[in-house]
Amino acid sequence: MELWAGTLADFRTAAFGGALASTIGDAFFRQHNIHASDAELRSWEHSLHALASATPRRNGHGIGVVVEFHLPYSGQRIDVLMSGESADGNVTTSVIELKQWAQASLEDEFALNLMVDGIEHIHPSQQALDYAEFLAAVHEAFSVGKVPLRPCSLCHNMSSFGALSLRDDRFSNLLARSPLFGADDMTNLGEFIAETVGGGNGLEVQERIRRGRFKPSPKVIETVAAVVQGDDRWRLLENQRKAYNAIWACLQRLAVTESSSAVLVRGAPGTGKSVIAVQLLADALKAGFSAAHSTGGKAFTTTLRSQFKGAHHVFIWNMSVRNAPYKGLDLLLVDEAHRVRESSDTRYTPKGQRNRKPQVDELLDAAKVTAFFLDENQFVRPDEEGESHLIREATGRKRITLKEYDLATQFRCAGCLEYLEWVDWLLGFRRAPPGAWRDRYRFDVAGSPEDLDLLVDDATGSAESARIVAGFCWKWSDPLPGGVLANDVVVGEWSRPWNRKRDPKKQYKPENDPYTLWATTEAGREEIGCIYSAQGFEFDRVGVIWGSDLVWRTDRWVAQARFSFDTPVKRSSRMLDLVRNAYRVLLTRGMRQTSVLCLDEETRQRIVSCLGQW
Repeated sequence: MELWAGTLADFRTAAFGGALASTIGDAFFRQHNIHASDAELRSWEHSLHALASATPRRNGHGIGVVVEFHLPYSGQRIDVLMSGESADGNVTTSVIELKQWAQASLEDEFALNLMVDGIEHIHPSQQALDYAEFLAAVHEAFSVGKVPLRPCSLCHNMSSFGALSLRDDRFSNLLARSPLFGADDMTNLGEFIAETVGGGNGLEVQERIRRGRFKPSPKVIETVAAVVQGDDRWRLLENQRKAYNAIWACLQRLAVTESSSAVLVRGAPGTGKSVIAVQLLADALKAGFSAAHSTGGKAFTTTLRSQFKGAHHVFIWNMSVRNAPYKGLDLLLVDEAHRVRESSDTRYTPKGQRNRKPQVDELLDAAKVTAFFLDENQFVRPDEEGESHLIREATGRKRITLKEYDLATQFRCAGCLEYLEWVDWLLGFRRAPPGAWRDRYRFDVAGSPEDLDLLVDDATGSAESARIVAGFCWKWSDPLPGGVLANDVVVGEWSRPWNRKRDPKKQYKPENDPYTLWATTEAGREEIGCIYSAQGFEFDRVGVIWGSDLVWRTDRWVAQARFSFDTPVKRSSRMLDLVRNAYRVLLTRGMRQTSVLCLDEETRQRIVSCLGQW
């Protein structure tokens, strides 16, 4: 999907005539139902004019140009793609990143990110190279068609002096693969374009790009398969296989029918929903189907990407499906479907233009077969609505066949289903108490936060994973000067920081994302995770700080907004349901042990009383 496409001759005419930016702006509105900002319109006008000025005139009718190309199943757009025949006779595509920067600086001799107007950015040539590698990994024109890609970047307002930081020796290897051009290099840029695509004959490739499908490369497929085969966590057991077989059968039926289908797999925490989804992803890709794994939680998706390094493009976020081609995928695996939102609108979407389309409809429209994996009691934000009735209503409205399956076997919490039933009973999700479980799963009520520190230390000494998590009852501060985290979570004399936030000014790779670091590295031992950090993860042992946002009063649970720092939740009419769901998630992250420090005495007595039955 692009905002403009045509020949190089068309591109030059439109750019020099002054109509290109407004044409692109109109296309932007048609696709997104939002007007492009004035800054973006100016950027298109100036940057595209500068690029057009550098392009060769020869073979202008045979060179294909695509502007603002939406990377499939991502929120990113490539500024410009040009396709044509290279000097060595191969049809090639150039990926061009455009910047209006006048100058950039480096923080110190170790920095790889650039500072522009006080904001951190990756190198524009790295951005172009990343886009090229994305296309090579998952777009069929490149992953299957093997069309060569040549990335570069243009900072058309930047002099040679202003570009010194961008040409520092630390970027020499990058610039050899993805050249940088500035205001003084326009002739060199023209020569690069002429050498890369100047021979023409690129219009057929241009059409393959525009109409191309999401098709991971053999390397990506091999990576996913190798990780799944080499890790016992992704093995299917018992009724997981029944749900897997049903979804696999839907895929096989695509050979004889064009009808869409959907499968709903329900399961409590630890019943293996993600195991089914990841196994299906690996097997579907290996069998030649186009498939992707999607979630509504950035923390979980990011960590999956870090585990499947080299294949992270097939792990996407629900919001990225918003502009997906209709039925462009054979299979979409919507993990953590309880986090499906009302819509893919964000806080930046103007109010008058919101709710263009329900997110569940976007997910169903994106694939021929859509599989939803959900837990009815894990939605934790007011705009999350992933429940069975939502899936039934949406598939019924679209006349899509739906099959439903339930997972019962518990693989987390030492395989003790009764512990999970006890948590549900404690929180009021079920009426009847469970059977005995205390001899099968280790649970205790901590007397102090230091007890939770000991739990983490003991686990570490036994080569086990452990984390402390807490209700969102303390502010979550930005890092202090120098990057030091503030000790926001305070219990008496004891204090710890929340896990590090994602800095909106930075761009992270999956392996160095703050969520990944908290869940998988030593840094996480000293940081406290909240519901948004912990959901989707599991650890050998977990300490839970139960704050005063959810308390027991006489004979019922009560939500106390004044003790919550989760603004959307505390303002919601559903706050009680949301905080109960949040503590249910926190209490079920531990595979071997859970220890709870309850800060409200009456609530603590309720927990102890419920434990006393066993």
